[in-house]
Amino acid sequence: MKILIVDDEKPARGELRYLLEQQEPEAEFVEAKNGLEALEILGKETVDVAFLDINMPGVNGLAVASAILEQPVTEDSPKPLVVFATAYDAHAVRAFELAALDYVVKPFQPNRLTQTMERIRFALSKVEAQEEKTNNLRGYLKQSETAVPLTKLWGEKENKTAVLVDYTDILWIEADSKKVFMQSRRNGRLAVRYTIKELESMLAPYSIVRVHKAYLVNLNEIAEVVPWFSGTFQLRMDDEAKTEIPMSRQYGKALKKLTGG
Repeated sequence: MKILIVDDEKPARGELRYLLEQQEPEAEFVEAKNGLEALEILGKETVDVAFLDINMPGVNGLAVASAILEQPVTEDSPKPLVVFATAYDAHAVRAFELAALDYVVKPFQPNRLTQTMERIRFALSKVEAQEEKTNNLRGYLKQSETAVPLTKLWGEKENKTAVLVDYTDILWIEADSKKVFMQSRRNGRLAVRYTIKELESMLAPYSIVRVHKAYLVNLNEIAEVVPWFSGTFQLRMDDEAKTEIPMSRQYGKALKKLTGG
């Protein structure tokens, strides 16, 4: 079993790791001191369960949980189970118990962690139990006022490594041979598990819009609009290669309205 512990306080990480080692001596542990570091680890490594501190500065535990739900997975690397760690009192964490696999309250109690590990072992042995908790967590995060989703999109490299890309780093997204890829400034071409239609509604509020049946572009990354034939245009992007992307008449009219042109 591989366990990820995420907490911005080193003593809290150490205490939880020590207690979990007593429960699961054969477990492998990995630690993250903040939410962004946790997401970097999750993009490179497969873990079975993530203990997430809820109250962390910046990317908190709920945001990490939200990103976990959106992470592309394969049969060999399912989504990790989520256990929330919190300093809230028992009354305040009842919702967490329904949403995640479990929750633990600081200061951690050995007896309570025994129950948590029993739940983890059971869930890992039953696919249905994992799916139920994933669905419960997704529902909770949609309703939670404090669960602010990250403005980032999971992409996959050719070696199947997952990368979390900030929306501002996306140059364009294209459909190619029934697959969807995004071109990012820092990580190049990455596969995406969403359809163009799904991404259109998801990214439109962030100035990444449809310009062609096969393309979405980041309006902030357009260098030039070049006249083409029959009243159509090409969008010259602000990448090193000055890539040109077709803009259809249909979406050109919508883009003109959107940009006030």
